[in-house]
Amino acid sequence: MGNWVVLLAVLFVSAGPVFMAEGVSAGNACEAEMYRNAMFTEPSEAFSPYDQIYIVVDCPRIPAGTHVMLANWIHEKQGLIRSNSHEFNQPLDDRRAIYFWFKLSRRGALSSSLLNKDFHEENFGRWRVEIFLDDSLLVTRNFTIEP
Repeated sequence: MGNWVVLLAVLFVSAGPVFMAEGVSAGNACEAEMYRNAMFTEPSEAFSPYDQIYIVVDCPRIPAGTHVMLANWIHEKQGLIRSNSHEFNQPLDDRRAIYFWFKLSRRGALSSSLLNKDFHEENFGRWRVEIFLDDSLLVTRNFTIEP
């Protein structure tokens, strides 16, 4: 689990269609998209281990009140690798967009030079990120990390 660095932040943007969470009505379904850079210009589902991977979740209407958005980063073979949450107060029934990101940590300098490999290969392969809003599944996105 120590091979990941994950940070979360709040950003207002738009993205592609996904599922609805409790309190998010039909016609106001949240959208999500994945990107390899903070410019959010090119959606992607395939990443290099050198990429910083972002998922941007945009909900046109979140009910007023205190909410928690959670991101679970899950490797197909290793299971849950990282979980991050963001608690926020929504003052009005209104739009809210949040992004989460992570980047593979490199091997240490000695290990990298001895093995001639920058990353732990067991982290390559298929992944999925699950986003929850107040314990209701909001969206699932599949992606790959390959050298």
